[in-house]
Amino acid sequence: MPSAISYIRFSSSKQSDGNSHQRQMEAAQRWLINNPSYTASTMNFEDLGVSGFHGDHIKDGGGWAKLLLAVEAGHIKAGDVVLVEAMDRTGRLPALQMIEIIRPVLQAGIAIITLDDNNKFDEDSLNGPQIFLLVAKIQAAHGYSKILSERTKESYQIRKEKARKGEKVRRGVPIWLTTDGELKAHLAPYIKEVFDLYISGVGKNTIANRLRASGVPEFKTCSGPTVGSWLQNTTTIGYWDDIPDVYPAVVSKELFLQAQNRWKEVAKSPPSRTSKNFLVGLVKCGICDGNLIFHNKDGKPHSMRCLTNHRLRSNGCSNNKSIPHSVIWYIYTLTASQNFRRALEKIELTATDKRKLTVTAELEKVQAKIVRAVNALISLPDMPEIVSSLKELNAQRDTLQVELQILDRTVDEPGKSSIHFNESLVEDDLLINDPIRLNSLLKGVDYTITTYTDGLIIVAGESYPWLYTGVKRTGNRTLGYKVQYLAMEDVISPEVSFPSCGTQTENESEQMRYVLRRSHKLISVGMPVDAVYLD
Repeated sequence: MPSAISYIRFSSSKQSDGNSHQRQMEAAQRWLINNPSYTASTMNFEDLGVSGFHGDHIKDGGGWAKLLLAVEAGHIKAGDVVLVEAMDRTGRLPALQMIEIIRPVLQAGIAIITLDDNNKFDEDSLNGPQIFLLVAKIQAAHGYSKILSERTKESYQIRKEKARKGEKVRRGVPIWLTTDGELKAHLAPYIKEVFDLYISGVGKNTIANRLRASGVPEFKTCSGPTVGSWLQNTTTIGYWDDIPDVYPAVVSKELFLQAQNRWKEVAKSPPSRTSKNFLVGLVKCGICDGNLIFHNKDGKPHSMRCLTNHRLRSNGCSNNKSIPHSVIWYIYTLTASQNFRRALEKIELTATDKRKLTVTAELEKVQAKIVRAVNALISLPDMPEIVSSLKELNAQRDTLQVELQILDRTVDEPGKSSIHFNESLVEDDLLINDPIRLNSLLKGVDYTITTYTDGLIIVAGESYPWLYTGVKRTGNRTLGYKVQYLAMEDVISPEVSFPSCGTQTENESEQMRYVLRRSHKLISVGMPVDAVYLD
């Protein structure tokens, strides 16, 4: 018994929420009921939200492209029929292209049934007058789509002209704007936070997870790609295409440019995942360069060891050394703060930094225009307008390059405080309330603690290493852990106590006490190594 294969297509993804898909399915089912000599095939082909005017359905992965492959492979055989709601479902391309994409079906002895008028098109019928009906349907479908496309383009240009004049325009807008182009006050802080997190080094998927967990209904289906589209959308700074100030900006231009710079950096870097544990990703194995992971004892982090060695033993990495959590934490408290300050300087822009971002972005645009003008000049060497435009662009580029050189030599005034109290407050707040962000900020300035099999511990940017030499015991009780630095040995308390959030104050004595209180507890301090071993 011959088979009937249904093909369903509609152009807009919005139609998936309507009845287009259901209507086409029901039409195919009615035809099968009225034609019992055919059986419903298990093969069905669909192009949902795919343009027939641009031919997306016949490209690799398209539903009609797959149908043609099934015909070529003999899975759809002579005598079978393909059911379509109307001929325009097979596409809205120009007549010659349309005939090319349905010809393989008809030449294989397979008919196309149009369900809207119950016409059957096969190779035999098209040798007669029905060919004129087919061509008429194809031309009508293409003509309708062409007119619609031209009207859409014309409407788009009219709205752009209105926008340039400062008039309000209605168009599809992102989630943080109303249909009238006004800012949704309850969503604006979240979009700002998306940019802040991203430039801090937090990944798009992690940001999306946070938004979904916020409980805000608009973010319930947020994903990493969605966050990525927001980060690159110039509507966030008020633009529509190249027209500024069409919408209220939800982030500053400088923050947007920072995000674009990080986007470029990420594109050049190997993919990485944002860790849920604060130190994971910062502590590295000196043998395989893999991450160290935590080993828990009594439900608490006890030590860190190489993940590769843990998974594959010596076949993966020879570093089987475990470093106590308190030793890693002690070295972190000594070295992280200055790196955290560098991370803050990277994202908290000075006036000079902001201007450099703007000038660099403008320079990139001018250079792109110069490339296009040069290419145009090669094709049209006798066009004086292009020559004149190129001269102007070169002058703009020279001006911007000079300004950028001056900005590179400009040094902003440093802050007055030498004990970095404010930075300490911010670091501790992140450590308690947003450790993932703190981890990402430190990764952004390449802060790492690297451990080796002999207990050697090297911190990126530090001149001298530390050496973990083992446990200090009295009987069966652990007093602490021995760490050497510059021929002096400290015994580190096994207790890891995280700092509590401080309170802003202008009193320098209070500030100093707070900064000192953040240090890790020691059992004994600064004994010379020779004296230790003599003892």
